[in-house]
Amino acid sequence: MNGTIVAQIEVVRWKMIESGIRFGLSSPTTIQLSKELDALINIHQRNDSKKTTHSKIIQ
Repeated sequence: MNGTIVAQIEVVRWKMIESGIRFGLSSPTTIQLSKELDALINIHQRNDSKKTTHSKIIQ
C-alpha cells in the first residue's frame, strides 16, 4: 500500500506543477490539486509513523 501512496503523490504532484505553470498558482484547479497532495502526504506520514512506532515496540 505504501508504494501506491507514493505513486499517487508523484502523479498528483506533477499534475499540480503542470496546472500551476498552465493556469497559475491561484487557479482553482491548482489549489484543488494542492489540497489532494496535502491529503496524500498526510496519509503517507501517518502510515510511516505507525510503522516506526510499531518497529520501536518490537525492538
